[in-house]
Amino acid sequence: MLAPGPRDLALQHVDSRDLARFALDVALDARSGPVNTVSPAGTATTGAVIDAVVAATGAAADPVWVDPDFLVRHGVERWTELPIWIPESDEAYALHDGDVSLAQRWGLRIRPIEETVRDTWAWVHEVDASGTAPDDRPGVGLAPEREAELLSLWDAQG
Repeated sequence: MLAPGPRDLALQHVDSRDLARFALDVALDARSGPVNTVSPAGTATTGAVIDAVVAATGAAADPVWVDPDFLVRHGVERWTELPIWIPESDEAYALHDGDVSLAQRWGLRIRPIEETVRDTWAWVHEVDASGTAPDDRPGVGLAPEREAELLSLWDAQG
C-alpha cells in the first residue's frame, strides 16, 4: 500500500463529536470569536492514521513509505488522490500547523485518532448495511492501477 511519507508527518484533525461538544460548551459559556478547532500539531501523524486504518479495517496492508518529492514529481494530487496528505513543502500544509491554544484554553478536547478511525469504520458498515450510505465520490483516492504504477516506479529507483 502506498503511504505518503514521511511517516512522522504531523497532522491536525478533529472528530465531529469533539467539535460539536466544544461548540455547545462555548455557546453555553457565551464565548465567541475566531478559534482554530483542531488538535495540536503532531497529535496525529500520517503513520498513526495509516496504522489506525489498517487496525480498524483488519486489512493485510503493508505500507510502503514513499518520499513526498517523488509523489509531487509524479503528479500525485494532494488531498484528493491521497486524502489528508499535503507535503510539507506545499503552502497548504499550513492547514496542519494552526495555533489551537485558544481552543484548548476554552476546553476543546481531542479524542485519539485511533478512536475516530475505528468509530468511523463502524459507521461506514452501519450506513452500508442500512442502505443510507452516500454515493461514492469519484476522483477521490488513488486508482488501484495508479497506485501499482507508482509503487513499481518507487521500487525501481532503488
